[in-house]
Amino acid sequence: MKIVDRTRLAALAPAAGVRPEEVRRATGRLVAHLGARVDDAGLIREPCDSRVLESALVLALMTRTGAGGAARARLVSYLRGHQESPEALDGHLASLALRGAAGQPAGADSTLAGSLAGELLGAAPAFLSARRRLMVYAVLSVLGCPLPADAELPGGGGVPTDPLHSWAAVQQASITLILAGALDVRNHVTDAALKTLLATGPAAGVWEGYALMHALTLHALASAGGHEETVRQGLAELVRHQRGDGGFPFILELDIWCTATAGLALHAAGADPALLSRIGAALAAERGGAALRSRPLSRGAALRGGWSMSPGVAQNDTDDTAITLEYLQAVDPARHRAAADAGTAALLAVQGADGGFPTYVAGASSEACMTAAAVCAFAARPELAGPRARALAFLADSQDTDGGFPPGWSSSRLHSLFRVRLAAMTAGPDDARTAAMAARIDATVRQTQNTDGGWGMQPGEPSDDISTAYGLITLCHADDPRPVGAALAWLLEQQKADGSYGGPPDMVGPRPFNFRFPVLTDIPVLLALGHARARLPETPAPAGAGAVPRHRAVTSAR
Repeated sequence: MKIVDRTRLAALAPAAGVRPEEVRRATGRLVAHLGARVDDAGLIREPCDSRVLESALVLALMTRTGAGGAARARLVSYLRGHQESPEALDGHLASLALRGAAGQPAGADSTLAGSLAGELLGAAPAFLSARRRLMVYAVLSVLGCPLPADAELPGGGGVPTDPLHSWAAVQQASITLILAGALDVRNHVTDAALKTLLATGPAAGVWEGYALMHALTLHALASAGGHEETVRQGLAELVRHQRGDGGFPFILELDIWCTATAGLALHAAGADPALLSRIGAALAAERGGAALRSRPLSRGAALRGGWSMSPGVAQNDTDDTAITLEYLQAVDPARHRAAADAGTAALLAVQGADGGFPTYVAGASSEACMTAAAVCAFAARPELAGPRARALAFLADSQDTDGGFPPGWSSSRLHSLFRVRLAAMTAGPDDARTAAMAARIDATVRQTQNTDGGWGMQPGEPSDDISTAYGLITLCHADDPRPVGAALAWLLEQQKADGSYGGPPDMVGPRPFNFRFPVLTDIPVLLALGHARARLPETPAPAGAGAVPRHRAVTSAR
């Protein structure tokens, strides 16, 4: 996300509509706001907001087990407030859970699950379509909906053997038991699924901090029968994490991801070196984390020895590993060399034969955004030119005819575009294919800019803070400065009095369901302001940001 400097872009002239002093002030306010979120240990710790999907599942568990009390009353109130949600799935889930809690029939026929699944599949990568369709069926089934005619057990009813990370393996096992209960099936496949779910220890705590999967696991065990006490204890563990608004979150925390991405943004904006050093020390200490102590549930060679989304979470992943590597190598490569070496080896171990990188497990489908992350992590290491060149070739092969890329871990089309654009900047001067890919990215981002200067999640949608930040970063490294000035002007108008930003969230999990951590809006905007500063005339560092020299953007030497 923040590439080591190599060359300098021409300064952005004030005539392009940019007032450097205003950008400096906005950057300083956001640096102060985001820097204050870093605790004494060097991490950003922020809870995930409530979401209707998990909240509906928890109310259904309470209904199923007869649980009541204040927690149930608060949850009912939360879901009542979402019955008229503009999101069709949220409205249906809230209404179904509330009907069940009131002892009323679901009032839905077998076409509802199929239609809702169909609406979601276009926003998820193609390789996830079958899994996500069956997940929607399972969720609606525990809320009282009849199954569509095409409902079946995952994997066609056989014991699955494909490479799969632990979260997906548990999800698959949960879906298997829920659908098997509705279809009245019990065999060696359901026995294997039950064994997987019990291995998560649902009575002892929320496994991997993954509230959604914990709720699905409890529903699956309830469907299998004979695990009533485990379900009761597991529900009590989940209720401990009820949010103040009465709802329940997707995951409990995302500390490493929030900290590493915030660190890169603060570094790009010229933040206090002492703050950057504290963040680096905290991230380096978290390498491997619970993955080195856990019993693996993944099928295949999972990424190990890197970083996960949060301390205590065993499942390492390409994105957290790559972003953390990029940060450590930017702030203090000598101090963090051992951690960076180990993290680099972990990434190389999962690079696919196609040159791309999966999110979690070697042999799984390579993804553009993960591959771009790995390329940027490798940029500081000349000895990795070969793996980086293969990854760039994969990215060029993955580009759609309109210049974009398949959906990743964001509902914003601009997310993959800006990350691949930064990856392209690491290419050598003779890499004509990567240069052409970058030119197509620049063109599609320019063409989809709204008249107000911002960008929406998808072309034609209203401008939002996150997508505009992604678009701004992309075009900070293009030749035409005019879109940069318009995007900066739009972003500066959105800043709140405390220096923060807002708007809709873009991160998704499991894909394509959106979840929200408020800090994940501030981070891309600060990163964008940091990149934009590289196109402004030389100025002092922003007030409150420390005495770090302004970092300059790189361009590919084409």
